[in-house]
Amino acid sequence: MEFDTQVEVAADFIWIRLHANGEMMLRRLRSLLRMEKPLFYQAIGWLAKEGKISITKAGWSKKISLCN
Repeated sequence: MEFDTQVEVAADFIWIRLHANGEMMLRRLRSLLRMEKPLFYQAIGWLAKEGKISITKAGWSKKISLCN
């Protein structure tokens, strides 16, 4: 599988999980998906670039949610 395709598939998994569960901590999302760290953050970047997610700071952690 090509690298771009891997990132796109990872982004789809993230979007599906957020759609099903709603807003969650970034660390919790990564642990649920059991995705490699670089791939996870590249997929997050992909979704952010597309304007599909929102990341907010919550104390020391970050929360991620889908944009409306």
